[in-house]
Amino acid sequence: MFQRTPRRMVPTEAGQRLYTQIAGAIEKLESIPHKNSTSQTPQTIRIGTPQEFFTERILDRLPQDDRTSYTVQFGLTAELIQQLKAGKLDLVIATQKITLSDIECQLLFEENFWLIGPPNIANPIAEGTSQADLNPLAQWLLTQPWIAYSEELPIARRFWRVVFGRIIDVHPKLIVPDLRAIRQAVVLGFGFSVLPDYLCADWVKENRLTLVLKPAQAVTNRIWLAFRKSERQLPKIKRMLEFYQFQ
Repeated sequence: MFQRTPRRMVPTEAGQRLYTQIAGAIEKLESIPHKNSTSQTPQTIRIGTPQEFFTERILDRLPQDDRTSYTVQFGLTAELIQQLKAGKLDLVIATQKITLSDIECQLLFEENFWLIGPPNIANPIAEGTSQADLNPLAQWLLTQPWIAYSEELPIARRFWRVVFGRIIDVHPKLIVPDLRAIRQAVVLGFGFSVLPDYLCADWVKENRLTLVLKPAQAVTNRIWLAFRKSERQLPKIKRMLEFYQFQ
């Protein structure tokens, strides 16, 4: 079928006849990937995420079309990142940036934390009170019931340290590992809590919650979109990055 020459292989007459017979089939075969490119192939994107942020901020912004489906898994960032490394997830919405050589993180969102209380309570501090005059508020809050995400009070503990410059020392009246449940518990009068602004802002405007303190020195946390560096150029990863305006 071929004849070897010093520089290359050339087809014999028999090889040329064979090519003439199969050329049409080859061209048709080569056109298949073009017509059914990866961008048109149905794909599933596996996302690991905190439940509250996904429901409140991501779900209604997910790209919707006939060729994309999603599998969502809820969990804590450390656990989800391990599953990302193991290839069991494609993307992780992480509440902290975990530095790993094979994982890339892009900033997705920045949340601020507010101190909130039940509706219709009298705010014990006057509007415009300076940061230096917050000691009476701190003392008063220590006498009130508290609602926390866990026994360690991770969110309230950080808020307390940044805003009041001390360690919070309370035993929560209610512990529930769901920020939306905490929000509802505050509404029902179970106590006070610290929650991200995206969960509080509308409810404060509607007087369903009382904004006790939005500190002048904002207590912030960044939300990251994490994925494997080796897969950054995959169509489904590029699509999500482009959708959230990452370049």
